[in-house]
Amino acid sequence: MPSRVVFDGKHRPRGLEFPSCQACQDATRKAETVFAVLSRFYPDPTNSTQRAEFSKLMRAAERHNPGFHAEMDTDQVGHLHRLGNAAHVLPSWNFLNVGGPICTGSVSAFAVKLGLALHYEITQRIAPKGGVVVVARFSNVDAFTGDMPDTLALFGDGQTLEMGKFRVAEQFEYSSVYAADTMSMSAHYATFRMSMALVMLVCHSEADIPEGVHGDRFYV
Repeated sequence: MPSRVVFDGKHRPRGLEFPSCQACQDATRKAETVFAVLSRFYPDPTNSTQRAEFSKLMRAAERHNPGFHAEMDTDQVGHLHRLGNAAHVLPSWNFLNVGGPICTGSVSAFAVKLGLALHYEITQRIAPKGGVVVVARFSNVDAFTGDMPDTLALFGDGQTLEMGKFRVAEQFEYSSVYAADTMSMSAHYATFRMSMALVMLVCHSEADIPEGVHGDRFYV
């Protein structure tokens, strides 16, 4: 994780590779295509190769998830009114609705799978049956307008996948912290280009979730 489709030209350095059953891989395949599209919305593709790849992914996402394109349509003026003066700090006013069922379900499925992988990477423990993944997601509007949570400072500097001089920090970065005393809880922050960010809290039981934690809960 993340899968190759998230990266430009599917060029992915090695790392964060874990065995999984075919059923698990198939369960998120459609979601990963949608996520690959969402993660490319900003910045815009800069060359013909990237533009062609983006168009291909858009077609694939719609083919596997009918209604995906229509779901993202939104009231542009309504967003400007809601943001008020904060809209002036945004690099563009091309808003998309990523809160519909296709986008939300795809991002959640991707985030749960990534959270479980990062939990294993940092603790060397598999989240057991009955474990919980709490997911919070943030858009680039949140980042540009300063609406990201202060708790992100706990994660420190991010890291990325790299192989020699080949690094993909501009496409994917992540940072993790964990409960070293029990190894039963970990938290992860991941960014994808300048499109979105995910926070994933992985706990071995619901009782391990700290008070005040907000987000969608998914059970292992």
